[in-house]
Amino acid sequence: MAIVLAVLKWIGIVLGGVLGLALLFGVLVVFVPVRYRLSGSYRDVLRYQFRVSWLCRIVSVGKRINSDAIWLRLFGIPVVRLAGDRPGTKERTSAGATGTDRGAGEGKAGSEEPESRRQSGKPGGNHDTGHAQTGKKKSISKGKSTSGKKNKKRKKAFSFDILSGIINFVRDTENKRVFRKMRNELRLLLCYLAPRKINGRFVIGTGDPASTGLLIGGISLLPFAYREGIVITPDFDDRVFAADGMIKGQIRILYFIRLCIRLYRDKELRKLWNKIQKLKKEAA
Repeated sequence: MAIVLAVLKWIGIVLGGVLGLALLFGVLVVFVPVRYRLSGSYRDVLRYQFRVSWLCRIVSVGKRINSDAIWLRLFGIPVVRLAGDRPGTKERTSAGATGTDRGAGEGKAGSEEPESRRQSGKPGGNHDTGHAQTGKKKSISKGKSTSGKKNKKRKKAFSFDILSGIINFVRDTENKRVFRKMRNELRLLLCYLAPRKINGRFVIGTGDPASTGLLIGGISLLPFAYREGIVITPDFDDRVFAADGMIKGQIRILYFIRLCIRLYRDKELRKLWNKIQKLKKEAA
């Protein structure tokens, strides 16, 4: 009996440890933010790098500026290549493609002469091509007739009752209130997803001082130009565009969980969803 109790005790300890680790992992996923960073430069060629990391960069996905490969890293060690070619594969593929193109070209050059001779030797070659062209014309005319019938069916399926129902649905006061709520939620979501830090240096010139001044004046009307860390320098002599920039931000899963719960508990939004489903059934 004591052995059975000892075994059950150890099983309970193991299960408790597993449940504790699962709970800890869930808390980390919900509360620890996912951080992202994107930086790049443009001087006749666009070069960029990015990194998306979680839990003090224990798990990260990123790309370096001098490589096209995107790696999944654990503790800074590359584990899985998610995208990008390995070094040397592009050269091999290009060499193989040139070899196959040459072989195909030689094969075509060698096979064109006998085919032309065979076609010239056949007495009914032109007659066969005439039949083929008439067959193509008939198939095209049949395709046009079938497409015309389909368009007529679509026109017949349209009804003004459905259109009036959609207009009344949009003009309804309750629906307008729900649309206003959704617009506010979308605005808050975009504000939350926006990067917290932005740095950028831009050099802009069109080659003409007058047009450069007009362009810089138009850019100065945008709120983006007055953010801290943004520097725009006009070049009135040369035609040039150069940029260096960096954005950084973070996202928490907790925000999306709260958003889903808030939208699910909204009764007006559920009524709106049911109305949309009814309209779909009526339209079908």
